[in-house]
Amino acid sequence: MEGRRGGPRRIGRRDRRRDRRRDPGRVQLPRPLRGGLRRASLRGGDRRAAQARPRERPPRRVARRLRPYGQRYEGPRTSPLARRRRHRHGRGHTGRGARCVEVVAVGELRVRVPASSANLGPGFDSFAIALPLLAEFDLRPARAWSVSIDGGASDQDNGMENGTPTGEDNLFVVSARAAAEAAAETLGSYHVVQRSAIPVGRGLGSSAAAIVGGVVAANALMGEPLDRRTLLRVASEVEGHADNVAAALYGAFTVALPSDDGPVATRIAFPRSWRICLFIPREPLTTEKARAVLPANVSRADAVFNIAHAAALLAAVLRSDGALLSIAMADRLHQPARAQLVTGLNDIIAAARGAGAFGAALSGAGPAVVAFAPARLAARVVEAMEEAAHAVGTSGRGRVVRVRAAGAQVQRS
Repeated sequence: MEGRRGGPRRIGRRDRRRDRRRDPGRVQLPRPLRGGLRRASLRGGDRRAAQARPRERPPRRVARRLRPYGQRYEGPRTSPLARRRRHRHGRGHTGRGARCVEVVAVGELRVRVPASSANLGPGFDSFAIALPLLAEFDLRPARAWSVSIDGGASDQDNGMENGTPTGEDNLFVVSARAAAEAAAETLGSYHVVQRSAIPVGRGLGSSAAAIVGGVVAANALMGEPLDRRTLLRVASEVEGHADNVAAALYGAFTVALPSDDGPVATRIAFPRSWRICLFIPREPLTTEKARAVLPANVSRADAVFNIAHAAALLAAVLRSDGALLSIAMADRLHQPARAQLVTGLNDIIAAARGAGAFGAALSGAGPAVVAFAPARLAARVVEAMEEAAHAVGTSGRGRVVRVRAAGAQVQRS
């Protein structure tokens, strides 16, 4: 340092140590260690440096947490769509705490939803299985909602060219808006391209697939504010019952039941060695017509019969017990009344059982028939079902499939 006359002088104590006047242009001198180094920690983890500890101690146990030295849990990755999707404007007008959200789409969205077969005999409006016949919905932003059917002969065979709404009254659009209303958010408009391998009006869950596709797509576009049970509730309100939508949403074998807080569904793994044998008549049957023939009341004996057989069916699936299933797939609540609408129903069921199926029943409201069979006999069972149907003048085709483990799926491009 320079003195007052330009010559060197000694450095004073205030300049040499930590009490010196600060000069932002001067390099700091080293200081003595005074405790631990600052470091990252988790939820009260030990912040002290190892060299500053007075003595060695056993490491602290951190119950049900990540240790300070471990990797940090970052949670689910936020998608670009979710990060860029909304401009918030505070509370909305749809209720207390509601949010008004403008959804900004990034790219396109594709939703795949499986077909489903419900009831399965005694599980009326409760049991269902997911099937590998898929409905696909591609979405891209548009000025107004619209739906177009993309397909050729397969869609015509499925009946999609007749009576499928292409505007805002389409089930997919209605369901998407219902999901947005449940989330108290505003959903933009999209053009939907629909392709489906699910026959319409055959009792294989074509309407449930459209409904589940709508609620799942809307939830994805909004950043997934709704959990799966809420999606089930919204879809069930649109559909009117929860059996098919539960299987389409969850996959595998599902049991849906009502509760005070809305429907609840549980998913059960299906035996891998079993196959699903379908006979799908060419002529459709509307759900409204099939429900119109149901009795308004049932006897106590019939109610007890169905409760017992439904419980036995669940046990058979859980235990892979084909012998028990052959007893359990019987019904007294809906199938006897609907048999008059499906020509040869009892003959087709008897033929399936005679060819080696564990059991058979009307699929949903019909007219398709579903049978459970061991894999080695499945082809023979389908052939027997076709022959029995053709013998009574019912045209259609049979298929052997496996239960689909996955439910609705979303893919972003």
